[in-house]
Amino acid sequence: MVDWGAGRYETTAAELEPVARAVVEQAAPSAGDDVLDVGCGTGNAALLAAAGGARVIGVDGAPRLLEVAGQRARAQGVMLEVRQGDLLALPVDDAAFDIVLSVFAVIFAPDPGRALREIARVLRTSGRVLLSAWVPAGPIDDMLAAMGRIVGRVTDAPPPQRFAWSDSAALAPLAAGAGLMLKRTTRAELPIRATSPAAYVAAQSEHPMALAVREILHRADAEAQVREAMTSVLREANEDPNGFLVHSPYVVHELQARTAAATSSPS
Repeated sequence: MVDWGAGRYETTAAELEPVARAVVEQAAPSAGDDVLDVGCGTGNAALLAAAGGARVIGVDGAPRLLEVAGQRARAQGVMLEVRQGDLLALPVDDAAFDIVLSVFAVIFAPDPGRALREIARVLRTSGRVLLSAWVPAGPIDDMLAAMGRIVGRVTDAPPPQRFAWSDSAALAPLAAGAGLMLKRTTRAELPIRATSPAAYVAAQSEHPMALAVREILHRADAEAQVREAMTSVLREANEDPNGFLVHSPYVVHELQARTAAATSSPS
């Protein structure tokens, strides 16, 4: 179980801010729109939407991250309401939002179908959903796979099977079952930089997901092995001989309520 309030998720949140900006730009909320940021974390997407005049509620399961989001909102002079809640039981009313955003958050829901049904529940008939998902490819994915293989070996457990959120063909029928229609999917890449591959891996040691397996690796005396495996992957993929640069592919899915799609379709 990952405690997303543990460690220093702020480091990763800063790294992901360009994706939040791209998602909000595609969503294009207008002043007065009601926007929900599901899994808002430190508030990247929520704050951008609120700065444009939207009424925004950010929901997250980690109280510490909500506190950070609130502090950022006050520092920026924007209005943002935050609520603690679960992806599978959002603490908001039915049909309350014009736009629902989720930047690399709903993809961690333990029950993807139920998470999409919750999003459909809170969406207005004319509403839209913008969510980002990692494509399982590229150096960072390879780095995490290297760590996962070692964790799997020391725990004698296979890696967990995850829903293919980046795959439009997989998402479309699941969304349809939840009352949503997939309109389009766009693909992009996030540049990730650090002073060196080793420095990047060191910074990841305070990521909540790394902390969730730290004790397991410590007991198996495998921490150094994991660091070296991760660093080796990034060293080989590094695009900047004077520092560290790699690109991570991701997609942004845009969905809408099926009732709205039916209404707008020609007869």
